Amino acid sequence: MGCTSNQSCGIRYNTASIQLCSLCVWTKAPLDIFSSYFLPDIAPFLEPLERAIADLLVPAITEHVTTQEERDLLELPVRLGGLGLVNPARTASQEYEASVKITGPLVRQIVKQAHEPPDETEIKTLQASARREKDELLKMQCEQVRESLPSKTERAVELATEKGASNWLTVILIKEMNFNLNKREFRDAIKLRYDWEIADLPAMCTCGDLFTVDHAMVCRHGGLIIQRHNEIRDLEAEMLRMVCTDVETEPVLQEITGEELNRGANKAPDARLDVHARGFWDRQQSAFFDVRVCHPNADSYRELSPKQIFQLHENEKKRQYSRRVLEVEQGTFTPLVFTSTGGMADECKRFHSRLAELLALKKGDDYATTISWIRAKVSFAILRSALLCLRGTRSKRKAANISDIDITSESAQARI
Repeated sequence: MGCTSNQSCGIRYNTASIQLCSLCVWTKAPLDIFSSYFLPDIAPFLEPLERAIADLLVPAITEHVTTQEERDLLELPVRLGGLGLVNPARTASQEYEASVKITGPLVRQIVKQAHEPPDETEIKTLQASARREKDELLKMQCEQVRESLPSKTERAVELATEKGASNWLTVILIKEMNFNLNKREFRDAIKLRYDWEIADLPAMCTCGDLFTVDHAMVCRHGGLIIQRHNEIRDLEAEMLRMVCTDVETEPVLQEITGEELNRGANKAPDARLDVHARGFWDRQQSAFFDVRVCHPNADSYRELSPKQIFQLHENEKKRQYSRRVLEVEQGTFTPLVFTSTGGMADECKRFHSRLAELLALKKGDDYATTISWIRAKVSFAILRSALLCLRGTRSKRKAANISDIDITSESAQARI
């Protein structure tokens, strides 16, 4: 079998020990040499593969038969709201053209039988140009796809493209790191992502209302909404303990003794915030944080954009606590607002950015790796909480009053 690059170098491989030609080594992508994208006019031959992806693979992993519009959506990268399940027939010609351009300098050196590698700067320039062209094509494709979607799915895609909403899809599912989902959880997560119908849900909620996905995310019966909040609060506190001192959950604020606060401020003597940490923003200064997880598809938010929803909750939290923390506690206040779909508000993004800086500095890691790790942890915490709200039990349980039980009598009767 010969080299399959766009300009054959003449070196032949054997199946036992694959020898890489100089072109393969210079491109630093030997596996791509064997990709069909390096062959011209290959698209028609990839149609059966595309049909297998659309008709077999996608339904198998999602339990959802997609329309053509939905298949086009899933083709997009995760960051644009898709699943990265590319259509090989559609992208073959684009990838081939990009390959020809990028390997052009390498091919010229091989044709000239030059032994020195080509100019690395020229190759990097061509690679950057190819990436820009690909990004522009993807953005155009994304706009076309979203215009063809029903409004319900388009809204779901808008939420899925929020920063942090898709991180759970881009990590390897490793159980030891708690980055794992069983098959029902994964399918539910995909359907939540695109607001697809979930067929095996109960018809009625224990509260008496119709049980829908949107109702599951806001119903307070069973305490699942509180668990969702506490899961995020505890995770943020755990990460803060890695870089800060005096970290406390649910700290009680000092009582107000004559301080003038703004209208709408929480003046209750037993007011609490979610997390307190010392030395986060400034050395030895107290920093207070309050978590809120909202469902962006609730009836009251359907006409609002994600940005408007975030601003609404951030402003409400600041009105309640910001002045009190500044005046009484002499500290800083940061609202941490998330959506049940995985997005986060601007203040929350800045908080995680600062947290990543401190963690990277302390552990000697780079910032990009650290912020990605933080987003993955938060993404899975929000996802698991949403799945709990969807599948968790809300049945009313009768509390047993064990204080009135005669243990001696029961033990005798049961012969314990």
